[in-house]
Amino acid sequence: MADAGERLGRLRERVLSEENIVRLLVWLAVPLMASSSVRILYEAVDAFWLSRLGEAALGTPIVSWPYPDIVFAVAFGLSGSVSAIAGQYIGAGLYDRASRSAGTVLGLIMIVAVPGSIAIAATAPLYLDAIGVPETVKPLAEVYLAIIALGTPFSALFLFFNMLLGAAGDTRTPVKVSIAATAINAVLDPILIFVADLGVLGAALATFIASLFSASYAAYSLATGRHGFRLGIRDLIPDRSLLPLVAKVSAPLVVQRLGMTLGFMVMAGIVAGLGEVVLAAYQVGHVALSIDSIISMPLARSVGIVVAQSLGAGQTWRARKAVKTGLLLLAGFVGAYIAAIVYFAEEFARIFTSNPETVKVIVDMLHVFGPSILSFNLLTLANVVARSSGHTFFISALGIARLWFLRIPLSWLLAYQLGLGEKGLWAGMAISNHVAGGTALAWLAYGNWAKPVITQEQREHKPGHMKTQSQQQG
Repeated sequence: MADAGERLGRLRERVLSEENIVRLLVWLAVPLMASSSVRILYEAVDAFWLSRLGEAALGTPIVSWPYPDIVFAVAFGLSGSVSAIAGQYIGAGLYDRASRSAGTVLGLIMIVAVPGSIAIAATAPLYLDAIGVPETVKPLAEVYLAIIALGTPFSALFLFFNMLLGAAGDTRTPVKVSIAATAINAVLDPILIFVADLGVLGAALATFIASLFSASYAAYSLATGRHGFRLGIRDLIPDRSLLPLVAKVSAPLVVQRLGMTLGFMVMAGIVAGLGEVVLAAYQVGHVALSIDSIISMPLARSVGIVVAQSLGAGQTWRARKAVKTGLLLLAGFVGAYIAAIVYFAEEFARIFTSNPETVKVIVDMLHVFGPSILSFNLLTLANVVARSSGHTFFISALGIARLWFLRIPLSWLLAYQLGLGEKGLWAGMAISNHVAGGTALAWLAYGNWAKPVITQEQREHKPGHMKTQSQQQG
């Protein structure tokens, strides 16, 4: 097994020495695109299988996921801090500090995720009652939600593993595990749903088993140091000297994710109040408008990797160049995709349902809400840059405002108070994306994000002076 310091050093060298930024972003993003392609394809296939069980089953995931996401929000925020802290330490050549920060973050994640997931599973019926889920959907959602909630610690562990290796520039290893887990999920879905006749419970169990698989590999890798980071049980005890920095970076991310999670719970209630057909259309539309993330999210993440390591190495110009290049690539791709999905909206809708009423509602959603996905991707890129630079407050606040001050009140006002129904819902959602996306673009261009969160002394420390894994163990 290669020494940890050597492995991380090779990855660092590639990220910081490649002169062609487009080539570097593509090299980092292609493995992530492969993983995203498989994941999005699976989501579409999963929606297809559930649609065979009827509109009630099809609407189950969209009302279920926000509640377990309360716990996942904390895990996401903490994992996100690894992108900045570990990434910048690696850029500075401080591999031992990168590992210590990783252990601290993982320990905090497990402290929250394990008891939190149990509490979410136990209170699932109360949540579904609170958001007013239709009676036809509620029994299915109770089962689905409980199983998904219990799998949250496994999902959180793999998310952390993904973020940590990504910070180092290793985008290939997590992708291989993700593809294997998705394949397991895809194979088990029809078997458990139809052959075992478990219905929605089968879909939830397939997801749970796949999450367990990916988490098991992550635990094995971290325990053995196979991919550059070796963490034992004692390493998970939080390092008090790192807690202020972890809190500074992760707290806005946690608050943003929690705010968005609670906001999507309210949105689920607004959508559910418009009936089963609108709920099913919302689920299908979500799948359609997530397909662009096959390329856009990996591209944004690759920009974030370059930003973090460049700032850690004191190469501010390189960080800004990566953002500008990534922005142009992202806008070109997403714009072309949205044009295609709007033009072929009806054909896409008919893949999932033959109900004319549901098809019409899906088409309306894609036409009204679809173009705003470009603006949403600008916000996504800004989120990744904020997470990687460590300057998370403004963009986190913007993410919360998009939901609570724009989407929720506008959707409720237009759909219910002005009597526009689902068309008002789609319009409110679109406006929130456009306003937030424009603001995010201005922040990327003029915001004060291009400075590291690790200290000047640490950035000036020479990579050759770092402890390697074997030295730490000795």
